[in-house]
Order: sequence, then C-alpha cells, then structure tokens
Amino acid sequence: MYGYIVPKKNTLRAGDFVLYRSFYCGMCCQTGALYGNMPRFTTNYDFAFLTALMHDYAQADVVIEEHGCILNPKRKAMLQCNPLLEKLAAVNIILSYQKALDGVYDGDGFKYKVVKRMLKKPFKTAVELCPQVHSAVCEMEKAQREIERSCMPGIDRAAEPFAALMRSLPELILNTKTDDNLKGLCYNIGKFVYLADALDDITDDFKRRRYNPFLATYGGFENRKQFISAHSDELEFCFKSICGRAAQCFGGLRFSQSYSLIRNIVFEGMPDKAEELLRSDRKLKPPRI
Repeated sequence: MYGYIVPKKNTLRAGDFVLYRSFYCGMCCQTGALYGNMPRFTTNYDFAFLTALMHDYAQADVVIEEHGCILNPKRKAMLQCNPLLEKLAAVNIILSYQKALDGVYDGDGFKYKVVKRMLKKPFKTAVELCPQVHSAVCEMEKAQREIERSCMPGIDRAAEPFAALMRSLPELILNTKTDDNLKGLCYNIGKFVYLADALDDITDDFKRRRYNPFLATYGGFENRKQFISAHSDELEFCFKSICGRAAQCFGGLRFSQSYSLIRNIVFEGMPDKAEELLRSDRKLKPPRI
C-alpha cells in the first residue's frame, strides 16, 4: 500500500506506540518467515493499521514478545505468528505485486520491474493461500484500467474500484460475514488512500500525461501549489467528508486491545495527513513512525 494511514505521533500514547510498532514488526517478520527476507520491504504503515484492525475485530489472540531481527538486532516488541497474520502477510504481497504491475504499466521506471520480478514467486505462494483476494484485486484492476483509459472525470467514481476492494477485504480475510461499519471504515480508508496518492502524485502525473482523477475533473494545472489553491474548497470538502464518514463507521464498532490506537489513526492521523497534503507544494516524504 502507500503510507497515508498513520497515527498522529505527537498525540499517540506510549503504550499505543509500542502496540502499533509490534503489529508493524510482526508483519515484517511474518513476511520474512513465509516469503524470504527481500519481500519484507513491502511492509508498510497502512497495513500495520489493517493488521491492528483485523486482529481487534476478529478478537484474535495477540501475543507480543520481545525479539531482535535481521534488519535491526535491537530487541523490540513484536506480534507473534498466528493464522490471521499469515493471511494478512499474503494479502500484502498480492497488493504489493499489483502495485509493481501498475508501476510497470505506467512506465514508472526500472525499479518496478525489479520489484515485480522479485515478488513473482512470493506472489504465487500468496495467491494459493488467498485466491479470493487475488480475484478481487484482478476485478479492481480491470475496473481501474477502464476508468484510466476513458480519462473519466469524477473523484468518487475514480476512487470506487480501490475503495470497493478495501470494503471487501475483511470478509475475504476472515472468511465470514462482517459488520457494515467495518466494511464502511475500510471503504473510506481505501478511498482516502487512493485520493491521497493521486493528489500527492499530481505533478508527476501531469508531466507524464498519466491519468489523475483531480486533473480529469478540474483541469487547469500549472503547478501543485497553484492547483491546490485554486481548488482548496473542493479538496478540503473531499478529504473532510471521507474522514468524517470513516469516523462515523468507527463509532459503530466495538474494540478491545487497539481502541485508542485505531481511534488516533482515524480521528487524528487521517485528518492530519490530509492537511499535510493540502499545504505541501511538493510530494510528501515517506513517513517515519
């Protein structure tokens, strides 16, 4: 995924920071155990959030122990292997491989060809574990390509395929019916990620003449700062609406061990990231939590 769903670090409680890092490091080590050390680079903050959310909703056993790892020998809290974490690691590999395919398709350079080749074998293993997720990703990609080929205007329509994919993931991962509020939260997370990435990439997309939902809808691009200033009201409304709907869905869910962590991300982290995007005149640097 992308790195836009993160906590607001300066308001995050110390215990929640340790919990969040334990989900991140657990995902990284689980990926290494299943697919080798190189695919561990696919671990990302967005999926750390999804890992916390899925474990809490499923009331899965969360066993955290201190371990070192090959990437950082310093001992740290780490979520231990469990069946749900294995499925989440597989889903992350599938999504990461699809992102590499998108990069190759969009002509984004040599690095995506290297990533695609490196993930080819892990991807096949992950598909065997989660074939339904792979089918859903393929359907999403087909719909997304059609939108791009037709240069479709409309922010909501452009974000729909990825948002719908994220809405379907909880039931595909947990293999059971899930709460509408959980699906709604994941839907709005997906919509936020897609549109945040589109706004962040708007300068590169304009220069390379690639599809971008904001360019297709509003046009009139000179530079990022000018574009955001010219459409500030529409952009602020777009992201505030998504954050508001995500918060509403969160309010309809019950949580146990990760309540305050997930609340920080939804109520503070997402709005803070939207504000950062809207006030930046250049592409954001990768976050560090």
